[in-house]
Amino acid sequence: MTKEKIEETGGELTTVPNDKYRKFFDKFKEIETLDVSQWKTAHIIAYFCKRYKETYNMDYAWKFNNPSPTKCFEVWQANTLAAKLSQNPKILRDYIDWVYQTYVPRTKARFRSISFITKDETVNDYKMNVLLAGQKNLHVDRSTPLPANYADILREVANLNLSSYGELAFVSQMDPMPDNVAQAMEKLIDIGFDKEVLKRIV
Repeated sequence: MTKEKIEETGGELTTVPNDKYRKFFDKFKEIETLDVSQWKTAHIIAYFCKRYKETYNMDYAWKFNNPSPTKCFEVWQANTLAAKLSQNPKILRDYIDWVYQTYVPRTKARFRSISFITKDETVNDYKMNVLLAGQKNLHVDRSTPLPANYADILREVANLNLSSYGELAFVSQMDPMPDNVAQAMEKLIDIGFDKEVLKRIV
């Protein structure tokens, strides 16, 4: 439609406010084919919306509070969740599953905003009773030995002989990080390592 035609008719009514959102929503279908380890913020939100529709039999209502989807309320909430819980997309996906399977059925009200998944009490409940349940070495420090399978991956992929979390924390701060070290870190994450633990080492 030409600019003159849009001005004459006032434009067409759509559910998406602009092309930026249309492109953003186009990424949603990628969660069906893209490996979870490769998910970005848009994919995490897409999965949240998918579970929302499965639960309530209706689409999630976006706020469209900003003309740019990267600055919208939903993206801000997803980033808040990553800061509180983990940047590992597998952990975030599992958390969303848990929210809809365990947390939502406890309440009678229908949640209308994505913000319910970022509440401190909900995130902490998952952290302590699911994510960290049964795990050892929750209070790791610099001298805590690395599990043998972690050390093996670091040696085989990155040619690094590391024995403690302190050594791994030091290596993880390399900037720029060599490709072989980055690949080793990715493999650790793939088998369940949460790199957030390195930030807690003092």
